[in-house]
Amino acid sequence: MEGKGLVAELQRAATCPACRGHFKDPVILDCDHSYCRACITRYWEEATANGRVISCPHCKKVFERKNLRTNVKLAVEVKITQHLNAKTAEVPFAPKPRRRRGWWTPAAIRHDWT
Repeated sequence: MEGKGLVAELQRAATCPACRGHFKDPVILDCDHSYCRACITRYWEEATANGRVISCPHCKKVFERKNLRTNVKLAVEVKITQHLNAKTAEVPFAPKPRRRRGWWTPAAIRHDWT
């Protein structure tokens, strides 16, 4: 159960709030919110075309200039999430078969060879 919760949390953290998909080329703003580079660029282009100021879509903090920094840590988390998604889709979890040690077998399975 705990593993599923951790994977779900990692998947949530690897999702862009603008496009609702996995981050593609994640960037971090000065307010510490992250977006895909294409998502935030599109948002800012629409804002300037409509005469609005450049701001964060989430917290609305206004920025003097466009300052996008690549969010390397988040990019790594996205890769891990994608790898986990691929692994869980490939093979469902199945416990390993237990192996018996020693030569003894239960009486119900014994064969009388004599």
